[in-house]
Amino acid sequence: MAVGRLTGPLALLMPGQSAQYQGMGSGLYRDVPEFAQLMDELFLLMGAAGDELRSDWLAASPRVPIDHADRSQPLLFAIDYALGRLLMDWGLRPTVLLGHSIGELAAATLAGIFDPASAVRIVRHRVGQFATVPAGGMAAVAASRAQVQPHLRPGVDIGAINAPRQTVIAGAAEPLRTTLATLRRAGFTSAPVPSTVPFHSELLRPVAVAAGPLLASLPVRSPQIPLVSGYTAGYLTDAEARDPGYWARQPVDPVLFWPALTTLADAGPQLLVECGPGNGLTTLARRLPQVRSGHSEVLALLGPPTGPSREAEQLAAAAARLGISPP
Repeated sequence: MAVGRLTGPLALLMPGQSAQYQGMGSGLYRDVPEFAQLMDELFLLMGAAGDELRSDWLAASPRVPIDHADRSQPLLFAIDYALGRLLMDWGLRPTVLLGHSIGELAAATLAGIFDPASAVRIVRHRVGQFATVPAGGMAAVAASRAQVQPHLRPGVDIGAINAPRQTVIAGAAEPLRTTLATLRRAGFTSAPVPSTVPFHSELLRPVAVAAGPLLASLPVRSPQIPLVSGYTAGYLTDAEARDPGYWARQPVDPVLFWPALTTLADAGPQLLVECGPGNGLTTLARRLPQVRSGHSEVLALLGPPTGPSREAEQLAAAAARLGISPP
């Protein structure tokens, strides 16, 4: 893609589990005061847990690894949301949002479905419940859902459809290991997804059940910005936005990211901007026919991990391409 200003309707893609890496966003926290203020507001809403999270996030030697759900989930939510708010504070108005897993909760907060305090309560409740889930993991398989499905062992589920030939599976440790061995014998390659929790598997059903009362008690609004659902692959309806069950099932139901991305891209030419750590979602979006043909374009705000010292520079470069001059 030629370097220059990008124009067109703005779609924000907000990443989830597997996008995390040590130090993500910490350079922005140090060098971009507006981002730091937004992050601090979220840490404050988390109470003492927020102080501990921030301290570990900024530490040279964190006490808890970034791939642990206690760290990855709240930090991904916070960074996605803070970056989205930052763009809006700088004058950009997204026309549509699409989040992957925890990224959808950040998108829902950006769209006004949940206020930040309610969203933080949801994240904290989920993270607390993950401790009750049996040990397990996730893996990305270079195959379609139809190719993977016959090889699944009991205790392993389809976790996400990220691309036509990229299917994530999740489950308990031993059945997952057996399933991956079976897939290898069948000629399929795979790679681990960095996660200590088997997200989007039936093992998390108790987490969804436990979240029901909390979600039913929280105030919700209709989305002020349209969302494409990562779980239905259609535009989120007002009824879905107000349904506690929809949000409770998020950690359990498979993420239909590629079908949702296709729905978004079919709306017409637009600019797909990854609003969070890394460039995993824009890498997937480059496979869209609309992007390959040049009708839509992609941009990652931070790009591939290059270290905290370059994050402010990367964000400034992305902002310039979006036609905004940050203060």
